[in-house]
Formats: sequence, C-alpha cells, structure tokens
Amino acid sequence: MPTIGKLTRSNLAHTMPVHADPLSFSSASFRGVNQVTFSYRTPTDAAAALLPAELEIEENPKVSVVFLSYGFSSVGPFREYIHLIHARFRGEEVGFVPHIFISNERGMLAGREREGYPKLLGEIDFDMNGSNVYGLVTAQLSRPAGITLAQGIFRPSELVGEISKDEPHVIKAIGLRVIGSAVPGGPLTVCELVPSALEFFAGEIWSGDGSLMFTGASAFSALHELPIVGAVEATALYNAAFRLRRPTETYPLSE
Repeated sequence: MPTIGKLTRSNLAHTMPVHADPLSFSSASFRGVNQVTFSYRTPTDAAAALLPAELEIEENPKVSVVFLSYGFSSVGPFREYIHLIHARFRGEEVGFVPHIFISNERGMLAGREREGYPKLLGEIDFDMNGSNVYGLVTAQLSRPAGITLAQGIFRPSELVGEISKDEPHVIKAIGLRVIGSAVPGGPLTVCELVPSALEFFAGEIWSGDGSLMFTGASAFSALHELPIVGAVEATALYNAAFRLRRPTETYPLSE
C-alpha cells in the first residue's frame, strides 16, 4: 500500500529547505556593531532607474553606502555592505536598497527571502578595531575576491553623541521582494514591497571625514550606476546594538 508524504502548508518552514529551516528565528538582534556611513548625492535619473514606481525621490537624491562589522547576531558574526537610496513611501522617509552584499549565508537567506533585500555574498574588508600608522579606517568590497567594487576611507574626528535605550534611533527601510514564476514567461509569483526598521538602542556616534570611490570593475555588480556627485559626508557608529523590526504588512507592487 503506498504512503503519501507528510509535508503540508501548515508544517512547512518559511525558508528552504522547508524540512530544515536554516534560519530558525523569527526576529533578529545584533550586538557589537561597528559601521561607517558615506553619504553623497547622485543624478536623479540614475536613482529613479533603480527605484520602484511606488517610491519618490527629490532631485539629485541622497544616497548612502554603509560598511558594517557585526560582533555577534542571530546569524553569528559577519560583515555587510549596504547601498541605499533615500526616498519616500506613502509620505514616510525610507531607505530603498538596490545593492547589498554580505559575508554570511544565513544572513543572506534571511534578507533575501523574508525582507526582500537583494543580498549577495561578497568579500568585505572592514575592521574599525584594526590599527594602522595613518589613523584611518579603511573599507573595501570585492566580488569576486580580488575584484574591488567599492572602497572607502574614514578619518575619525570626535565623539559627538551616544544612542541609548531611553533615546533609540530608528532607521526605516524598504525592500522589493520578488519570486519569479517556475514557468518560463509566466508572471511573477511574488512581487511586493516589504518595510522593516532597525531600532538602535546603544552605540557611540563619531564625526569624521570620508572618501569613497566606485571602481566600475564589474558590470554584474554595477554600484557605479549610482555615481557620486559633489562632496562625500561620513559618520561612524561604534559598538552599537540594534534589533530588526519585521513588518506587520506588505504592499503588492502595481503593474
């Protein structure tokens, strides 16, 4: 007598493999986070070409590049590169992420499959605790190894503030979650905007000067399609901690 399978929708994990969830957590926390943020302006048309139609930007919008090192988290320690466009969604300030690279497989799966961030694995060289004779913090993204896509230099100046539980700092972002059809030429199975927020509740804020460059070395990871116009500003967070606020609803993308 044949036996039928025991997997049904009610007992599947939310990521594959569905019988052995590689994430095994519903929320995410991060500790010992160091980050440098480089901000600049980019041409309006360049940003609009990478932006969903439901979002809007100002002329020559602000763009930020963030290098991060996580001491520990719900997916373990890792490093990350985030490239975001500052935009508005339904009247609210958000960051839309067209490029993001990570050094951790579980973090990549969580970001891609749940939050809609287009995470890819990459080589990220960034350590704010590493000393050098120049007194500078360097950061570099490569994909594949040996092919540099972006590099930044931060020259720290002074401690200008601290984040605490009493005065948390919230950064809102939005991802575009897409799952294609298994049938060639078929419509997208999933196409929705996914809001989320990072709630920082600890960390030191440092001022400084920044230098940022995109090499244009790869058409497959074309960070240089958001070119730098004008000056680059930079700030740093040291020994920060935050939690990820997952969404309570998502928004289907219109045709």
